Amino acid sequence: MNEIWRYVENEVINITVGVLTYCVLLAAAHVAKKRLRVPLGSSFYVFAVLSATLAGWFVHHARGGTDGPWMLSLRDALISAWAVFLALQANNVLTRFVWQFALEEKRRIKVPKLLRDLAKTLLLLAAVLCVMKFVYGQQLGTLITASGIVAIVLGFALQNLLGDVVAGIALNMEKPFDIGDWIWVGETDGEVIEINWRATRLRTRDNNYLIIPNGNITKQNITNFHYPDRVHALKCSVGVEYGAAPNDVKNVLRQAVRHTPGVLPQEPRVRLKQFGDSAINYEIKFWVDNRAASDDILSDVMTNIWYALRRARMSIPFPIRDVFMHQPDVTDSVEQRRRADAERTLRAVELFKPLDHDQIVALAGRGRLVRFGRGETVISKGDEGDSLFLIVSGQASVKITREGGGEVVAGALKTGETFGEMSLLTGAPRNATVVAESDLRLLEIGKDALGPVLQENPAIAESLSRLMADRQIATSGFFKQQEGTVGAAKRREDYATTLLRSIRRFFSI
Repeated sequence: MNEIWRYVENEVINITVGVLTYCVLLAAAHVAKKRLRVPLGSSFYVFAVLSATLAGWFVHHARGGTDGPWMLSLRDALISAWAVFLALQANNVLTRFVWQFALEEKRRIKVPKLLRDLAKTLLLLAAVLCVMKFVYGQQLGTLITASGIVAIVLGFALQNLLGDVVAGIALNMEKPFDIGDWIWVGETDGEVIEINWRATRLRTRDNNYLIIPNGNITKQNITNFHYPDRVHALKCSVGVEYGAAPNDVKNVLRQAVRHTPGVLPQEPRVRLKQFGDSAINYEIKFWVDNRAASDDILSDVMTNIWYALRRARMSIPFPIRDVFMHQPDVTDSVEQRRRADAERTLRAVELFKPLDHDQIVALAGRGRLVRFGRGETVISKGDEGDSLFLIVSGQASVKITREGGGEVVAGALKTGETFGEMSLLTGAPRNATVVAESDLRLLEIGKDALGPVLQENPAIAESLSRLMADRQIATSGFFKQQEGTVGAAKRREDYATTLLRSIRRFFSI
């Protein structure tokens, strides 16, 4: 009877110790999770159960309890599992107090996932070695020798994979790029999406996912377009005829690049690079901050350069020999057709209705046909100017500056409409910005074209001033406010008189 009572007493004590151990560990876990924010996870509950079981066993053994062979084997298995789960809890503590608190929160250093995984693996390896040494009594030297032989065999079999893993560790330590950076590796560029143990994944311009082994990356030159910031330069080259003065060419190229969407406000740089066989070669350097769109931006820059050179009557020579057959009748007919189109367009413009047939013909002959590409700025607010533009084909938008800053679209211009009248007649600065919404063909009438007409017949200036006065006052909404009043006619007359004085002073008539 005493034996039975002693057995029951021992079991009660063992179970009590185990339950108390489990409760203490749960209480400690609650404090660590709530106050210290240690990410224990579900593995902690397994660790707590193993710890409670082993605590009861140690109490049983300390009170003189004996174990059978199967109990000893079970004990060794429990201790082995307990050591592994202890390593996992040590990794949780390391994650909270070293990776998160000491490095990320205090020093703002983001620890790579690869380094965290490596630390976790080393802790588990240390736990396994301790179990083999202290639980199963194995000699570490023998284990290391045996594992060394196995490592050599595996090393030969997995040398490429292991090389990629080591390269991945080096990349995570040196941090030549990070997630979200746009990099160039070898012959490929793309956005970094993922960096893992074996490879780095890029998303290319075609939205394809490219997986590059880390070993290959470490053997290549790496260009990071997001470090130290996203701003980087693009370059393009163009050859221009020898007859164009280099400084004039540089100004035209800078102006073409400056107004291209996607190009940053930094002043473009243009360099004369070489005197070629058929052209002077120039290099244009400009800045962007969107590497993914760099091909499109470069295309737009080259397009605008073509239009700008064409307007400036500067040609891009062909490195070939051309044979032209001159046919006077065909050329003359094309020229006559263009002149007739210009004359017909000018007659439809309200501003030029006071001119007679001969004056229209003379004005059309002196006008200049220019072309702008989509997105180019034709004129900018505040620029000096002395010409008017007539849209032969295409569409443009008028932009004005708001009081708080920034530009808004105030209207649209289509074929047959004009802009820049006040600059032509008075030399006033441009009062708005006009941007090509599609490819534009414009007829530019400058002061040098209208001046001879006014010199021959000064009376036309008075008609033009009255017409412009009506247009400007109507546009400003004056007559809408003053409709029906006696002072409306007088105000129109005063405005026309002021314009007439400006026209006469500007054209010296």
